[in-house]
Amino acid sequence: MKIINILFCLFLLMLNGCNSNDTNTSQTKSWGKRDLTKKEVPQEKPKSKEELLREKLSDDQKTHLDWLKTALTDAGEFDKFLGNNEDKIKSALEHIKTELDKCNENNEGKNTFKTTVQGFFSGGNID
Repeated sequence: MKIINILFCLFLLMLNGCNSNDTNTSQTKSWGKRDLTKKEVPQEKPKSKEELLREKLSDDQKTHLDWLKTALTDAGEFDKFLGNNEDKIKSALEHIKTELDKCNENNEGKNTFKTTVQGFFSGGNID
């Protein structure tokens, strides 16, 4: 009877040992899968308001947006401008284009217009 009990205990230990190895193997495989999925998915940087707007503008409008960015030197003025809806921004850029075209090659006129634009935007929104 003692021999049967000892053999039965050994059988249970072997059976339990086999199950624990299978569990560890499946756990390490699942850990490996988790690591691979994290590496496969690169995280994209969200685009800024300016980048999103530039995708919708013509080359001419992009040029005038760059000019406006250099004109608005105070902190947050350009970002506040980008907070307006797309139609208002486009109409403002068209107005800038017509005013700069009036200046022709007159740098003094362009500087005066730049000062006027800075004064306008320091006052608030573009309504």
